[in-house]
Amino acid sequence: MQSEKYENRWEITLDDFVGVLCRARMSEREAIQLIVEMYRPLMLKYANLNTGFDDDLYQEFVCCVISCIFKFPFEKWNAENDLD
Repeated sequence: MQSEKYENRWEITLDDFVGVLCRARMSEREAIQLIVEMYRPLMLKYANLNTGFDDDLYQEFVCCVISCIFKFPFEKWNAENDLD
């Protein structure tokens, strides 16, 4: 799946996101990068402090997003929402 498909990230469907999340949980680099890029505007917003852009904080945000990909209880969520 090409990341160009998601150029307008606000139009991604839940089914598409679930597919990307599944691939990211299997450590597929492109899928992980896509999820990080989807949350990039939010991370940039909160990494801009009164003193300017905080690179370390942004890196922590990226690490946190990647960690959350693997920690999210996907199987439980998927069973409750019956998307299969």
